[in-house]
Amino acid sequence: MIQIVPVSQTAPLFEKQGAASTETQGLAGLPFADILQESMEQMWETQRISNQDAYDLAMGNTDDIASVMIHSAQATAAMELTVQLASRAVSAYKEILQMQI
Repeated sequence: MIQIVPVSQTAPLFEKQGAASTETQGLAGLPFADILQESMEQMWETQRISNQDAYDLAMGNTDDIASVMIHSAQATAAMELTVQLASRAVSAYKEILQMQI
């Protein structure tokens, strides 16, 4: 006969905090447009670094292929994140327009 052992409660991985993290609190007072502008500037900076690394590699000015690949992956991730955010913002806007009052 199979014995079923009850599952005991496990300890939480992270402690719940009463207040939001300091990063979230810092962003809470900023308008959405400022947050979006800062994110776009960070994305453009990441793209610029990746492009410069690719140029340096093509011209033979660098031997650090790992760094070039890391910066390229960061630029790709930043671009994908930006596209997803824009897509979701447009979807949310369309959904708000379709709401009945």
